[in-house]
Amino acid sequence: MAEHSFNESAFPVVVAHRGASSTHPENTLASFEAALALGAPVVELDVRLSADGIPVVLHDPDLSRTTDGSGWVHELTFEEIRAANAGTVERPQRIPAFREVLDAVSGRGGLAVEIKNIPGEPAYDDEREAIVEAALAEVQASGFRGPVLVISFNPRSIAASKRLAPTLPTGFLFTRAVDPDAALAHALDAGHEFVFPGHRALVPAGPAFVERAHRAGVRVGTWTVDDRETFGFLLDWGVDAVASNDPAMGLEVLAGRPGSGSG
Repeated sequence: MAEHSFNESAFPVVVAHRGASSTHPENTLASFEAALALGAPVVELDVRLSADGIPVVLHDPDLSRTTDGSGWVHELTFEEIRAANAGTVERPQRIPAFREVLDAVSGRGGLAVEIKNIPGEPAYDDEREAIVEAALAEVQASGFRGPVLVISFNPRSIAASKRLAPTLPTGFLFTRAVDPDAALAHALDAGHEFVFPGHRALVPAGPAFVERAHRAGVRVGTWTVDDRETFGFLLDWGVDAVASNDPAMGLEVLAGRPGSGSG
C-alpha cells in the first residue's frame, strides 16, 4: 500500500475532522462532500464494525448521540445501522459504510482513518484487531486513490495496521494523560510516522516538542482546533497536520500565511 503515502510537499495539511462537522452532521457523506468542496486535502473519520462485520463510519460505540436510533454498533447489523437517521428530518443522512466513503473520496483527497477499538468499551477486541483487518481490506479492495493514514488511541490497533500493511502510514493519538515525549518514544520504537497529541497536550509541550519530533523523523499532528489564533500559532510551530471541525477556517488561516501563495 505504498501508493497511499503522503507527498512530502503536502505539509502542513488541514484535516477536516469528521468532515466539515461544524456545518454538517459529523461522519456523514454530506459532511465529507462539504469538506472536499471547500478544498480540504484530508478528511478524518472513525471506523467501527457492525455485528455482521461491515466497517461503518461512526464515532461513538452506540447510535444515540448522532442519530435518531439507539443501540451498540457491534450488536447491530449494517442494515439496522442504516435505518437510523444521522441528519435531520428535512435532510436525512445515513451512517455510511467505510467503503462508501472510500469510493466518494478516492482521487479527490486523503483519509485519516481512526480505528475505534477502545479498552473499556463493550466491543473491545484485544486479540485479533478484526476492525483493522476489515478496514485495510476495504482500502485494498476499493482501489482507493490517495494518501491514507491509520490512527488510533490504542497502540495495539496501529501496531496491527503496521504489521498487516507495513508501508501504510500510522499515527499515535493521545491526550494530556500521556507524556508527549513518552508517546514520541513509543512512536519511534514502533515505527509510526506520526504522533497526534490533542492540542491541550501539545500546547503545554510547546514548539520544542515539535522540533524534537522532527529531529527524530516523526511528524506531528493535533486535534481539534476551531479557533484561528490557535490554528495559526500551531502552524508557526511547524505542526504538520491540524484537524478542525471548521476546515474552512483552517484553510483560510493556512492560505494567509507567508509563502502560501495566497497571502
